[in-house]
Amino acid sequence: MKKFAIIILLASPQYLWAQSLSIQDLWNQYRGNSKYQQTVLNTQIKTQELKELQTDRIPVFYVDGNLQHNIIIPTTPVPAIAFDPSAQEGAIIPLKFATKWSSKAGVQVEWKLFDPQRKYSEDQKSLEIEKAEIELQRTEENWKKDATLAYAAVVLASYQYQSALEDSVAYAEILQITKNRYKVGRESSSNYISAQQQFERQLIQLYEAFYVLKQADLELNNYIDIKQYKNLSSGFEDIKNAISPRDKNYYDMQSLMVDKRIVDNQWIAAKRQWLPSLTLNGYLGEQYYSNELRITRKEEWFGNSFINLALRIPLSSYFTGQATLRKIQLNSKLIDLTNHGKAGG
Repeated sequence: MKKFAIIILLASPQYLWAQSLSIQDLWNQYRGNSKYQQTVLNTQIKTQELKELQTDRIPVFYVDGNLQHNIIIPTTPVPAIAFDPSAQEGAIIPLKFATKWSSKAGVQVEWKLFDPQRKYSEDQKSLEIEKAEIELQRTEENWKKDATLAYAAVVLASYQYQSALEDSVAYAEILQITKNRYKVGRESSSNYISAQQQFERQLIQLYEAFYVLKQADLELNNYIDIKQYKNLSSGFEDIKNAISPRDKNYYDMQSLMVDKRIVDNQWIAAKRQWLPSLTLNGYLGEQYYSNELRITRKEEWFGNSFINLALRIPLSSYFTGQATLRKIQLNSKLIDLTNHGKAGG
């Protein structure tokens, strides 16, 4: 029975993998994990947001057109004296200032000639992209570190299992020899019982080593499909050489430095919100008025075009922006303290 158990254990860990898996092969799979893909998508989204901001520099052109039917023509009362100097004081005349049909068609243009926030909004988004790229690097390194630990756990568990397996075979042989000697009276019963106990203990250690190996396999399978590989080709020395030592706070420091630049940019942007903005609006088209729907009649179309420059001065921003400036100052101090703590740690 014990021989049968050993045969089963000998056969169980023989994996049906197709090829060897090295540390570098494992690392090449990092782009397939979901967290990395999410971080990549986040970076791409922020990149597109920056492109959206940059398109605001281009004038917006669009065609504007409508057709309106006044079922009831609106009437407006006007002073009668405006049309008849002899009219009595206070007299009014109801006038209709519309026709049954009206239409409008033309080209509209809108262009922000000067926006004090534009440059700093773009800078802000560029810094967010830079921070997302740092997070992408952090995600890659953390994945490789965790995957390497799982790989190393399988290597260690394999060594332990192999050692336990060899010891079990040796103890099985010792037990068999002791049993044969006991049967012919050349060994005491106490030594035979002790050999049985030692073999049982070794068998338990073998089962435990096998369990640890299977658990390590399951953990490594979270990072790569191990069923397609025959064995692990990298040993502890290869694993040690593959791991590049890096300060544990490296990415935190990099991210904090970008946060500091983001806050500095927010400070400048908050102060520039007090500056005026200048917008150009233009329209070139025609309007149609008639009591009959005959929009092909050129004589009933009238030119309509204008160019408008709008200056917007945010007078209240000086008062409403003080809290924002104070918040930015506090954020800057918090980042400085955090940065100092990381450097000191």
